[in-house]
Parts: sequence; structure tokens; C-alpha cells
Amino acid sequence: MCNEKDQFMRSVQMRLASMFEPDETNDILGIISYELQNYDMTKRSTEIIVYDDDNDKILKSFLSCLIVEGKSKGTIRQYRYSIKRMFDFLGNKKYNEITSLDIRAWLASFKLSGCKSVTLNNQKNNVSSFFTWLFNEQIISMNPCAPIRQIKVPDEEKKAFTSEDIDTIRSNCIDSCERALVELLLSSGVRIEEASNLKLSDIDFLNLTVSVKGGKGDKDRTTFITPVARKYIKKYLDDNKHKSEYVFTNKYNNKYTTGGLRRMTIKLTKRCGFSVYPHRFRRTLATDLAKKGMPIQEIQKLLGHSNISVTRKYIEVVTAQVEASYRQFVA
Repeated sequence: MCNEKDQFMRSVQMRLASMFEPDETNDILGIISYELQNYDMTKRSTEIIVYDDDNDKILKSFLSCLIVEGKSKGTIRQYRYSIKRMFDFLGNKKYNEITSLDIRAWLASFKLSGCKSVTLNNQKNNVSSFFTWLFNEQIISMNPCAPIRQIKVPDEEKKAFTSEDIDTIRSNCIDSCERALVELLLSSGVRIEEASNLKLSDIDFLNLTVSVKGGKGDKDRTTFITPVARKYIKKYLDDNKHKSEYVFTNKYNNKYTTGGLRRMTIKLTKRCGFSVYPHRFRRTLATDLAKKGMPIQEIQKLLGHSNISVTRKYIEVVTAQVEASYRQFVA
């Protein structure tokens, strides 16, 4: 059960969300929380929170909570996109009137359009987080996502690249920008949004290190690149006659957005004949390092995972490798 201070803060947060941007709301809430530490609070009425049932306002409140929790800008953008897309599909039906049938119909529209299971599952999870928050905050009495089961993602969508796959990807890069991106993702394991935000000052070409600033969860970390990656990143910078502080820029010398870099991998997918989605590079790096004996805790730190169970999911264990280890230990 929430105490009076928690209810008060949520009430204030709901009201601020309709008047201020999320960052401003976060700062104000931090100040109020600090000042309330030395005060006791009692509830004068049975209803302290007044919720506005406008979809945009309730969405802003949810996103404000994500900011307080330390979610990255990219993650918050994905939540906003999924929830607004659901509202649009349902004719802007009020959030407290949406049913499980409505959500299933929305998800079915993705499936009918040829959407992959992994994307469909991401959409479902984003919306489910929103309704779970509404339910936990006692804004709605029932969670419409609760009866909807997790969407099964085929194993082949989660496989790491083989060495043959990597050769194919490299041979299908049509310019130095694509090759630089591929080598960066393969060697460093950075996320695609982190690659988008990467600045020249973040790369130490001498020591082959990359400083990832403001990664997922607003965490900084250090990762590494290979001499091969350094070679192709430098070639791209030379070919591009670079004038920007960011590593990856378009023909107008503006920073490539996350979407712009994703479109590069989509083009590679079409040329290669298999899926070249960005996260598959991270999975490949994690799997290769695990095969070579790197401790999983170090792989976790390299990839920037807050939970080691997420790292375990990234590592693909090959049956032949399990058998070889078994023979080694049994002998």
C-alpha cells in the first residue's frame, strides 16, 4: 500500500505532466521529494489524486515515471511510439475503456501486415508496461494486458551471425560508412542508438577504446574496438571529409539518427538474404567472447546490461561446444 507522501507525489506528478516537459517535471519532483523528507503528512480526504482521462496527459505521466526510473531517451521514445500507435488504431478510445479484445485486435493488425514476431512482441511489451503502470497506480481497476500471453519468438530470430554470415555482410557493404558501422557493431557491441550518438571525442584510436556516454539507463561505460574496426572507421572519416563532432553523418553532415542507421541494416538485410538487425551484432559478440572463455560478468559489463540474466540470453550455446566440454570434463 502507498503511504500519504507517495500518493501526494503521484498527484503532483499527474498535474505537472500536463504543464511541463518530462525533464522539468523530474527536476521539480526531485526538489519536492527532498523538502518533504523532514515532514509528516496525513490524508485529509479519501481521494487525494484526481486523474484526467485524456490519453495524451496520462501518457505524459507514464513517460515522466520512466524518466524518474532512469530509462534512456531511446527506450522512452519506443514506449511513446507504441502507445500512441495503439491509441490511433483504436480511434483514440480512452485508456480506461480499452479491453483485452482491443489490444488483441491491434496486435493482429501487425501480424496481418507481415510484422515479425520479435517486433510484435516488443510492441506488446511496451503497451503492457503502460497498462501495468496504470493498474499498479490504481488508475484502472483491471489490466487489459494481463490475459494476453507472451508472444513466442522463433529461435532463428535470436541466432548469432556465423563466420560465413559476417563474410557475406562485409562483402555486401557498398560504401565506407556501412563498413565502418558493421565493424563498430561487431567489435564493440554498442547499441544502434549508442552508435548514433557516438562522437569522435568518444573514440580513442590509439588505445582502441570507446566511451559510451548516456547509454541505456543513462549509464556510461567503456567498450573496445579491434584494429580492423579502427581501419574502416578512419577510412570512412577520410572519405567523408568529416566536419561534424559525431562519427556517423549523412550527406548534409548532420548526425545519423537511430532510424537512419537502422535503415542501413535493412538495406544490408535485402542484399545479404538474411536478417542483419542491429542487436544481432551484440549477440554475436557476446557469443564469440563466451566461446573464447571470457567470464559472463565481464561480458555483462562490456554490453552494459544491468542484469546478468539478460546477458545469458544473448549468449548462444552451440550443441557441439556443450559436447566438447562434456568430453573434456568426463575424461
